[in-house]
Amino acid sequence: MGSGNKAREAEKRLLKEFPMLKEIARRRPLYFEKLANTVGACAEYGERYIAPVALELDRKLEKEHDYFPWDLVNAALPYRLLSLVIPSMVGGIGGLAVLFALAMEELCSYCAGIANIFGAHALGVSPILVSGSMAHWESVLREVVEEEKRGNPVILAAAVTEPSAGTDVEEPHFLTRAKLSMEAKKVKGGYLLNGRKCFISNGSVAKYTLLCCATDRLRPLETWTTFLVESGMEGFSVPRVEEKMGQRACPAAELSFEDCFVPEENVLAFEGDGMQPGTLLILAASRAPVGAIATGIARGAYEWFLKWAQRERKGKRPIEKQVVQMALAKMRSRIQASRWAYMNAALSFDNSLGKVMRSPVTHSISLLPERVRVSNPWKRFFLSAYGKRLSEFLISASTSLEEVTEALGYASLAKALGGDTAVFVSSLALEVMGLEDCEEREWIEKAYRDAKLTQIYEGTNQLNQLTLYMTQIGGELSVELKRPLFGFSSRRVV
Repeated sequence: MGSGNKAREAEKRLLKEFPMLKEIARRRPLYFEKLANTVGACAEYGERYIAPVALELDRKLEKEHDYFPWDLVNAALPYRLLSLVIPSMVGGIGGLAVLFALAMEELCSYCAGIANIFGAHALGVSPILVSGSMAHWESVLREVVEEEKRGNPVILAAAVTEPSAGTDVEEPHFLTRAKLSMEAKKVKGGYLLNGRKCFISNGSVAKYTLLCCATDRLRPLETWTTFLVESGMEGFSVPRVEEKMGQRACPAAELSFEDCFVPEENVLAFEGDGMQPGTLLILAASRAPVGAIATGIARGAYEWFLKWAQRERKGKRPIEKQVVQMALAKMRSRIQASRWAYMNAALSFDNSLGKVMRSPVTHSISLLPERVRVSNPWKRFFLSAYGKRLSEFLISASTSLEEVTEALGYASLAKALGGDTAVFVSSLALEVMGLEDCEEREWIEKAYRDAKLTQIYEGTNQLNQLTLYMTQIGGELSVELKRPLFGFSSRRVV
């Protein structure tokens, strides 16, 4: 993926910044080597391709908001950034939350907008993973991997937010009161989608969009369902790409659906599984990396502020002043706290849902010849009700609702803390620097614009704080894991 020198540098930095990884490095040296190689690859990509163009690209996108940097995506293909969280059994890197969070911090220290192209793509991969939809592992995810190797990027997106329903569609208590505008109606052979989704990262460039909506807006919690939508489907269009203040390189698009037919085989898991456990499992996986995104932004602002402070002017340097030293110490403290929070959350997730990938059944499936796993009988089985029940069983038998709920709480903590840290560090840097016109300030101004979004997406920080309370203090929210028995399930066979 990257050079050996970068991997060695990453290894030293990881052991210094994450004391909890020292024991992991001792007990699981190959796993730690994989983490270091990934971070090293991201550092190499950041230095070679992102840093030289990030400011110029940000200026360009201020005026041309529908421009997309395909050249940077193509440059990332040898580093396999589109395959980081795709299971190794279909040719991916096989990373979970820890690996991906570390990758996102590294990339976001250069530019959060460019990094979020890969972050939003991984978010699109997540519903396929947490639903255990192995038919789509072998089709969609294998396509991503194989096309990446051929030099043809296949990008995914996730679509949840609606024009009148944002954060409230990311939590069961609020979904019941959300003002939904989109709906999927059951028809022969599939569903017809009507309505709009908005602020969808990668929405204008994704080949596949994983979309959640209700099949009955009067009963959204019971009918929230995940669909796989392919670009080019009749009735699907992208009316506009938003003008953004921050993270401009990753487009946010509005998606329109007018009698868009989605076949039955493009429903992930069962109808009604979109929130419990679907969305909650995705958030347990994704919020730690979002905390890492924010930490990376804060780290980038800190590093540019440090360069500014060390630069000599008329025989003096700002870093000689105690006020600057104290500012640096505050920044460093907040960054380390956010870093440890997202790592704790990522470890919690990997130790819960990650066990699915290490289960004997999953391992046995991975040993089957590829020709078997891509065959039509295999696909038909995993698209059937019995195949979906097997996927549910693999997930529920490999972990517990207590473990997953705890992971969701820690992930929400990491996301909120990280977002606040990114805004705090970048704004403090600008405050201490004053109005000096210099390159460092331009980078930090960009970091501040990028930072604000981390307090909003993946649920606002306020919702994340409520989720933390409901999962770890109030006990009002838990992730439901189903344990079906073949032949004795309450589920309707479709």
